[in-house]
Amino acid sequence: MNLNNTYSFQSLGAKLLLGIAAIALLGGLSSCSGSKALAKKGAELETAGLYTDAAVFYYNSLLRDRNNVDARIGLSKTGQLVLNDKLDEFSKTYKSGDYKKAVYDYQDAMKYSEKIERVGIKLEAPGYFADDYEDSKRKYLRTIYEEGNALMAEKRFDEANKLFKEISSLDPNYKDVTDLKNVSQNEPIYLEALAYFDNGKYRKAYYEFEKIFQSDPQYKDVAILRQESLDKGKYPVAITPFENASSSKGLEKQLQARVVTELTSVNNPFIKVIERQNTEMILEEQRLNLSAVVDEETAAQVGNLLGAKAIVTGTVLSYNSVPGKLRSQNKNAYEAYRVKRYNKELDKTFYETRYKPVEYTEYYNHNEVSISFQYKAISLETGEVLFSRVVDKNAQDNIFYATYDGEPTQLFPASSQGVNTSRRDQQQLQSLIRADRNLKSVNKLAKEAYTEVSKSLTNDLISHMNNL
Repeated sequence: MNLNNTYSFQSLGAKLLLGIAAIALLGGLSSCSGSKALAKKGAELETAGLYTDAAVFYYNSLLRDRNNVDARIGLSKTGQLVLNDKLDEFSKTYKSGDYKKAVYDYQDAMKYSEKIERVGIKLEAPGYFADDYEDSKRKYLRTIYEEGNALMAEKRFDEANKLFKEISSLDPNYKDVTDLKNVSQNEPIYLEALAYFDNGKYRKAYYEFEKIFQSDPQYKDVAILRQESLDKGKYPVAITPFENASSSKGLEKQLQARVVTELTSVNNPFIKVIERQNTEMILEEQRLNLSAVVDEETAAQVGNLLGAKAIVTGTVLSYNSVPGKLRSQNKNAYEAYRVKRYNKELDKTFYETRYKPVEYTEYYNHNEVSISFQYKAISLETGEVLFSRVVDKNAQDNIFYATYDGEPTQLFPASSQGVNTSRRDQQQLQSLIRADRNLKSVNKLAKEAYTEVSKSLTNDLISHMNNL
């Protein structure tokens, strides 16, 4: 090994270590310097009798340097004076009988004491203050507990809940406050849910019961009523085989499958899909057809046969797919390159940028699918048409990109005057070279169109159901 190299590496390592140490030392000096300045300002304020402000500066000084002796001594004195003021305020409110203010005054004093203790300064609070605090808290809790119960009797649950929450924050184990807080929170929801239930609004009732169930599944009979609301609020829908009036075969089956998937996957506990492939057979056996369903007596008969409250029919009116063809076009451009040159007068070598004419290729393609679909929902209780709509959906995708065999970063667009060196235009050309080259197939676009049609039908069905 070369000794010179070894010495060089060792020297470099030593310099790096010294550099790191210097940075750490400077950081420490900076911190100490800031701490000293704050302590000095605190001392000036303390001398002026502004001990509350002085305590703030001493505290911030210790946040920077716990070992600052002047700050520790200063905060021990001024911090104790601030705490004494807070305790005196507590004592006054306690003796005046304002037990609520007394409780929070004492807590404020203790929070201040804990804050100062976090920088290593222990303040003193005589024990009788704690005894007076417990007495004031006991009296205050008794007052608002009785007030909360009175509000409960008047069914002013929100106001009562606020008081019980406050009691719980001051003493979580106070009497039966946990149960009262639970009741004051859930009872108004329960009463509203019960009113919905009694009026036959089972879906609204279910969602209110569900709120209670999530927080307290044992609350009264909420579990039973929640399930009963769900059962009574179910809306069974029969999906009949769709028809196809377009020239494309099999679309009706694909679309029906998509509709069934959408209805069964939607986040709604009340929709129940009855997909009966033999629906037509059942109707034929009873010598019925879909046109006969639009009659109250016949509709009820069909509803009983199918176990549904509504029947959904659909027809593909038209379908058109336009698969594109990849088109290309060669375009003129310039590629930049550098030439080494020598300046005799200056005796210097430099590089000159030049441009050579080149070609790149642009590609474009476009796929498109359009579908027109009519759907209808018929009540199997009254025979009326619940809703009917023709939905037109279009799905399309295109690609536009470029290829170049050379170095893309040196490619510049051409203009009528020659090379176009505009930075923006060059970036646009390079973006074109990096553009996505994946085109969605017509099959994928068709599935997207089916999904949009299915969502439209589903939304109409849910909207109708929610208005019942």
